[in-house]
Amino acid sequence: MKAQTDAQLVSTISCEALGKVDLTQDQEAPATITGAKLVAASPAANEYCAVTGYVQPQVQFEIRLPTRNWNGRYFQIGCGGFCGFVNIAGCGDMLARDFVVAADNMGHVGDILKEPLWGSSADARRDYGARGTHVTALVAKRVIAAFYGKAPAYSYFRGCSTGGREGLMEAQHHPEDFDGIISGDPAFAGRLGAIANVWAAQKLFRRGNVPIFDQASLTLLHQRTIAACDAIDGVKDGIIDDPRQCRFDPASLQCPATGGSDCLTAEQVAAAKAVYDGPRNSKGQRLYPGGMMPGSEGAWGGADTWSLPQGSLRYLMFAQNPARDYDYHDFNWDHDLAKVRDQVALYDPVAPGSAPDLAAFHARGGRLILYHGWSDQGVSPLGSLDYYAQVAARQGGVTSLRDWFRLFMVPGMFHCRGGNAPNSFDFMPGIIAWVEKGAAPDGVVASQKDGDTLVRTRPLFAYPAVARYDGKGNVNAAASWHAAMPASVADGRIDWLWGPAAR
Repeated sequence: MKAQTDAQLVSTISCEALGKVDLTQDQEAPATITGAKLVAASPAANEYCAVTGYVQPQVQFEIRLPTRNWNGRYFQIGCGGFCGFVNIAGCGDMLARDFVVAADNMGHVGDILKEPLWGSSADARRDYGARGTHVTALVAKRVIAAFYGKAPAYSYFRGCSTGGREGLMEAQHHPEDFDGIISGDPAFAGRLGAIANVWAAQKLFRRGNVPIFDQASLTLLHQRTIAACDAIDGVKDGIIDDPRQCRFDPASLQCPATGGSDCLTAEQVAAAKAVYDGPRNSKGQRLYPGGMMPGSEGAWGGADTWSLPQGSLRYLMFAQNPARDYDYHDFNWDHDLAKVRDQVALYDPVAPGSAPDLAAFHARGGRLILYHGWSDQGVSPLGSLDYYAQVAARQGGVTSLRDWFRLFMVPGMFHCRGGNAPNSFDFMPGIIAWVEKGAAPDGVVASQKDGDTLVRTRPLFAYPAVARYDGKGNVNAAASWHAAMPASVADGRIDWLWGPAAR
């Protein structure tokens, strides 16, 4: 029996009794509860029972269950990077709304750089890829049934980066787990392995992790790119609306032979062009849907630019780990892709050479929101556009797809957050209304703050619609913008080495 929503449901057993529930006998997800603690009400949340435990072999989880006012819904949060911790703090907003909430560590403790031992475990790789997220959902629903005597009426998932990858993995491989999924800036298609991030790291850093760009040269490139392409959408506001339309050539900033200031070296110009273009082999074949977009330069060059691919190549991507001093500069674009293909298939929703398949998720009534920052410096937004177009091509076209799967592109946003643009928004009310009432989310208002000061707001509309300024009113207020549809929608599929074998 499913729970009634918004009925302030009360637990049927105590938190202490819940801690003694036997979860060990399930063949798919044998688990054990290691703790159950009653947490008093606070300004942040009503009273809840905090349950900790693990699914064999070591998928650690925490579930928080309201004791007196459960709204009948379940919410699970995704993780980030290499995970290795239980991201229960990311559930705070939904616990405050009286959801049962849960998070897991994706099957291991510690990250791949400081505690790399887990990367040599086939079980840990499998659980990091897909199983950890799935078995946490299974166990959480068993705990819910034990505590309330009812199953959740609806289940939701939200995540960005690795969490976005988890969401798409769930939609394709475990479509029965969630009714509504929000997937942001998904780090799939080998992003943490040997594709776009290794390429960017090789181009932006010399051996020894010496940056090719200093902060001044990155700032110069970023500011000149914005200045050149800002007004393409008709409004000069410091935001590139669609970077695909930007044609700024960084070679225009190259220093003269005699040297100079406020210019780029030939090495920096070549690096920028390569990062924009994305990875290719010596034959010129595209190895990823694309590179980083104009407008993302402001976030290039952080330590994670090289540390993420370095860690994954050393401990996750090869069937047999290379030496622990393996350097990302050693990755060979002509020979090494084949060596990591099988491991990429463990971590990615769409295995190399395959097309996304969301037919089962759609058939059971699932609803999916995918969003991506146009200025994402870690995961090219072209990957999400290609993914969406591939699904559309196989499931009725973009118009039909919008009935259950919507894409939102976020101008100016870096990876999951940040950027000099509105980059804070909440899709949860929209996905709930879509799942439970059939009201599709046409848009959401994004905001940008400087500390506690609201700088501006801007609407985000479902692709292919974009926000257009009305021509009057405050350009920094969402009310001054409207949705505009293009005259036609181009086929967004991109030909690349690991794309679907047949269009």
